[in-house]
Amino acid sequence: MTSKEVKTELREYLDEKKLNSLFVMIVEAILTKKPQCPIDFMVNFLLDKYPNETSSIEKRFVKETPMSLVMAATSNKDEEEELSESEEEEEEEEVLSVEEERSVSKESRNPRPKKRRESICAEKLSDDKYDSDLKVIEKSESEMARISEICMKNMFFSHLDEQQMKTIQDTMFLIEHADGDVIIRQGDEDGDKFYCIDSGVVDIFINDGEERKLVKTCQAGDSFGELALLYGAPRAASCIASGDVRLWTLDRISFKRVLMKTTVEVRTVNKSFLEMVPLFSNLDEYELLTISDALHEESFEDSQAVLTEGEAGDKFYLIKEGNVVCTKRQSDGSIKEVKRLTTGEYFGELALLTDKPRQATVTAEGSLTILSINRETFNNLVCIKELLVRNMGTYNI
Repeated sequence: MTSKEVKTELREYLDEKKLNSLFVMIVEAILTKKPQCPIDFMVNFLLDKYPNETSSIEKRFVKETPMSLVMAATSNKDEEEELSESEEEEEEEEVLSVEEERSVSKESRNPRPKKRRESICAEKLSDDKYDSDLKVIEKSESEMARISEICMKNMFFSHLDEQQMKTIQDTMFLIEHADGDVIIRQGDEDGDKFYCIDSGVVDIFINDGEERKLVKTCQAGDSFGELALLYGAPRAASCIASGDVRLWTLDRISFKRVLMKTTVEVRTVNKSFLEMVPLFSNLDEYELLTISDALHEESFEDSQAVLTEGEAGDKFYLIKEGNVVCTKRQSDGSIKEVKRLTTGEYFGELALLTDKPRQATVTAEGSLTILSINRETFNNLVCIKELLVRNMGTYNI
């Protein structure tokens, strides 16, 4: 087989077994929990997440308790010094007895010398690991101002402090593409750049077998390409220039140094919430992550209006935590309650789908936390628009 045929075969296997989404899920879980021993964590994660597929594996060989005993016996020297000799001996005997039990059980199938299992943990990277590797690209004042303008509108950069934003300005570099250029190709394993659109339009497609599905249209201020940098996974979608495009770009090192930690944390929380919302139950991993990136958290106090009947609508809302009361003004001037909504439900889509004014007033009942998507981003999220069109009229607000 040629090299190209081998790559094609491997990509087909990855798609068939849905391994890309599995890899993303595992890395997300690791970065969220930050386990001391990632290997042990991954094994238990797979056992818990896929009990049927892992039924042939004996869970008693990877239970958390023996690992915690081993880690407790080796991770903190100060605590060890405080233990009495008898306590140390009892702890060591307990761990050894567990390991001996494992060895005896395995010997019946494949006899071999008994050996105490050692813990293998990943290196803990320091926050300043990449400092010396950052490349500063010289720019004009107008270019620096343009980057700042783009970043202020982008959710990836909204949480950055002044120094982090300065690092972004210094390390970004400009590239240009013509109409039809493939900026990112789905399945490529050498993804090393993150892109912000200065001007132009980029269409994002996912290949599902022989069908190519448009999932999002990105415009000036939008970003893409973060998945491969966050998780070290192959590119999850193809990104194609629709007309001439100017892109401000971050390389892998700069992206990891400035954005990775906070981006993963925000994305993981939002994605976990979306997975509990029935509306999104049929979306794939990439679509969930795309919506997660677009969400902006807002808080409201008791009796505070989120939106008002008759006004123009510019946002779609998901209730993250709390309750709202929906009211409509009647022909005689009275106010009538028409619906109550709670965590996981949504409102505000009708004005964005039809350009009609708000059909009701929505008011917080107690403390309220919501996730919103603005009109521009909403219009570019093909996956969520299709869902809401099918469900239009459910809330009619």
